[in-house]
Amino acid sequence: MREIRKFFVLLIIFVAVLSLNAQEKPDAKYWIIFKDKGVFKTNEVITPGSEAYELGKSLLTERAIKRRLKVLNEENLISYDDLPLNEGYIEVIESKGINIIAKSRWFNGVSAYLNLQEMETVKKLDCVSGLFLMGKYHNNSIDNSGPVKIIELTDIEDNSSILNTERLNYGKSYDQVNQINVPKLHNLGINGKGVMIASFDSGFEWRNHEALRDLNVIAEYDFINKDDKTFNEISGQLYTDRNDQSMHGTATLSNLAGYKPGKIIGTAYGSDIILAKTEYTVTETPMEEDFYLEAAEWAELMGADIITSSLGYREFDEPFVKNSYKYENYDGKTAITTLAGNKAAYYGVVVVTSVGNNHQIDPPSIGSPADGDSIIAVGAVDQKGIITSFSSNGPTSDGRIKPDVVALGYKNFCTIGKNITGNDSTYGMMNGTSFSCPLTAGVCALILSAHPELTPMQVREALRNTADRSNNPDNVYGWGLVNAYYAALYWGAVWSNEPEVDMTTDNGVKISISLASKYLIEPGFVKIYYTTSGEENLIPKVMELSESLNDGYNSGKYSVFLDDVTDLSNLEFFFSYRDEAGEDRYYPVKEPFKAVK
Repeated sequence: MREIRKFFVLLIIFVAVLSLNAQEKPDAKYWIIFKDKGVFKTNEVITPGSEAYELGKSLLTERAIKRRLKVLNEENLISYDDLPLNEGYIEVIESKGINIIAKSRWFNGVSAYLNLQEMETVKKLDCVSGLFLMGKYHNNSIDNSGPVKIIELTDIEDNSSILNTERLNYGKSYDQVNQINVPKLHNLGINGKGVMIASFDSGFEWRNHEALRDLNVIAEYDFINKDDKTFNEISGQLYTDRNDQSMHGTATLSNLAGYKPGKIIGTAYGSDIILAKTEYTVTETPMEEDFYLEAAEWAELMGADIITSSLGYREFDEPFVKNSYKYENYDGKTAITTLAGNKAAYYGVVVVTSVGNNHQIDPPSIGSPADGDSIIAVGAVDQKGIITSFSSNGPTSDGRIKPDVVALGYKNFCTIGKNITGNDSTYGMMNGTSFSCPLTAGVCALILSAHPELTPMQVREALRNTADRSNNPDNVYGWGLVNAYYAALYWGAVWSNEPEVDMTTDNGVKISISLASKYLIEPGFVKIYYTTSGEENLIPKVMELSESLNDGYNSGKYSVFLDDVTDLSNLEFFFSYRDEAGEDRYYPVKEPFKAVK
């Protein structure tokens, strides 16, 4: 996050050195930076109540405002970067016959492929501050990751007898979630509920697969073709999809949030999902990093808590080699996607990305946005916890350790879209940091689901400091293999996302909830406070440990029977426990649970 504000100010006034050898056809992508935002000038002080402040705030959802207030105060909640572009300036650019690729409030400009004549024309426009030539974006999400093994439904065995100690039946996805200690949180009833995750990828066939169709997808957008369809479209598009365009995104989404008991269960299957189609698989062109930037701005405005992207950027196809990045550019403050990810983190979004599949090499194979200081970069290990040969290594060019953590990225069990297989129930094995990334992003959702107050840096701290190499991090494994359970407990005890309410007789109601801590939970101090007639009449009652985790801390399921409650319609309640400092901690913090919603 460091130097990000300074960079965005410099970006507005920066004019790149233009090539003297530019050809008649565009051979590079440029950002056209505007001099201001119309009536709003670059040096304008934006204070609460001002026209600019209220305009910027009006573009945010209430969810986005709430998330920003975890890291910002009311005085700096809105900045110049939040204000909309001047539409008149965009019209001027388009009037010169220039096709705009992307638009950015954060950059205060638009991107386009330009030839020498077009560059000279644009530079002379009164509304333009300058042109900015950025580096290249490369999709390494499936490069060097090995072939996809399609597994037909009939080949999937029932593992229920093996997994009877778990609350859920994970099928063949058990190894990938168990390796990072996710089932222990799922057993507690923590599944990502209340957390919004934005996934950026090549497209998503989520409606036509049994493990994805019931996900709570609340929004989706295709930033390539500028419509609200993220599934494959083979005609009528500016950029026509190949049949396998959405294969990668469909697979990564299943590791994040898929849910089909007995077959696959993703790490954060209870989360809200928004989907952004940003990667065009037919070619490697620098426009893709601009689509990531647009998607990051969109997701942040929507109120996303997490951004996950199994994408990376290094080199582009001809003729756009000028947009390529070199190792020295991976300093956390140069590449477009790195800047976008860091900016989102500044606004309170946890940003997770694949470290890349460019092998363990020297100079280091780190790419963008994995080099971002505020971005969680994830490497890939095999089932034995050994780093895969393809997983990229650090450090960044300014000497920071990367990756941050690792998770399974070899023979991950994934969904395969109906557009590939012709049915809605096919699965396959895939390799790549593309899959260790969504597994880890899902863990971040579990952490936030248990501790919604945490900032991106606190989530990263929890991941790093509970991973298995936290005492000796390096540029191969980072801080080590993720441990979801201990990461969730890092900032304090955790409760189930939802209590269990069981009214099986007319004589009362049984209420249960799970509680886990890394410190001793004092018996007799786990309580429910309930009422059927308003908060002023709250009744306390001690809860008993009914199912122990046998961890030595009295973690487990706590239950209570309320024999004076025979009608759930007005029942409201919350819980408390006494922590290691002797203070009573209440859950939920704000609104009580309601038996009938």
